[in-house]
Amino acid sequence: MVKANAYGHGLEELIETFAEHSDELGVATLEEGVRIRSYLTTGIPVYLVSGEKDWGNREYLDAVREAQLVPAVSSVDELRLLLDRVGGTGTFPVELKLDTGMGRLGIQERELEDLVPILRSSDDLRVVGVMTHFASSDEQDLDSTRGQEKRFRRMVSQLPDDLVRTAAIHSCNSGALLHRGQGQGDIGGGTHVVRPGVMLYGAGPSRNLHDTPAGDLLTQVGQWTTRVIEVRTVAPGDAVGYGGTWKVEGDRPVQVAVLAVGYADGFRRSLGNRGRVLIRGGAFPVIGRVSMDLVSVLTDDRIRVGDEAVLLGAQEGELGRDAIPAWEWAELDGTIPYEIWTSIGPRVVRVLAQ
Repeated sequence: MVKANAYGHGLEELIETFAEHSDELGVATLEEGVRIRSYLTTGIPVYLVSGEKDWGNREYLDAVREAQLVPAVSSVDELRLLLDRVGGTGTFPVELKLDTGMGRLGIQERELEDLVPILRSSDDLRVVGVMTHFASSDEQDLDSTRGQEKRFRRMVSQLPDDLVRTAAIHSCNSGALLHRGQGQGDIGGGTHVVRPGVMLYGAGPSRNLHDTPAGDLLTQVGQWTTRVIEVRTVAPGDAVGYGGTWKVEGDRPVQVAVLAVGYADGFRRSLGNRGRVLIRGGAFPVIGRVSMDLVSVLTDDRIRVGDEAVLLGAQEGELGRDAIPAWEWAELDGTIPYEIWTSIGPRVVRVLAQ
């Protein structure tokens, strides 16, 4: 999955790497699909797995065709509308999204009796994929996921074999893959392909799965850095940042480094007086409130203007070696690595490291 700008890491920078090692790619919106197709140098299938779909708009349909996207059809009504729009214009590839327990999008089991006759009625639609999405595969209790897996297999078995014989059947997301890595082979095991998402970028979908032998094999691929743009001495009793939430205690002045990053870039405001950054391999605490464009860090006289500061990722230097994983931020902010990475803004330049 490369939706949401490759989970915030940079679609343009990573797409050829993913295309080289994948059979199919998945995005969420038409805009993402058009972008990804413009970057690709191969005809690898690109699936449009969700997002707003405007089949009543001829320009939308033409854009999907031109970008050679495979849309996921989530309801019988959508299938009827799509068939009405593409009828007589040539074969149009689709993926069937089945709802087995997520409860958001997807064709429900009771709708299959209406679905099959529609598929039989025309040669204009060609089913190239069938999918479902697990709601709780990131949890340790797999009863719900096993129930979805059983329902998915049952629903797929009700689809005519001649219509789905060559289709890519998939349910196995990052959580299911990590469970399979721990010996739970029945989770997502009845499918033709796997559909990893956040694990491609080095994080487990839950902390419980991240901290497992399978999760230990993941390496965070993204590193977010900035620079120290000013070093200043702050006197005893003086405050730093909006609201004066941090003040120098004691009777000695301290050194504060100012970093060129802020919450407008995705550096979480919640990290004020709680987070840390790495400079020269050592960890230094964030002090005061995080501003829109600046962050202040309590340092010492070893830190200089121009030093690299690592916000997320690992660093080794004269002060040691340390790492800040996305899960560290996520737990401080009460969220998940997905949100941490996808919240990094467009002002942050993405560079592919060789």
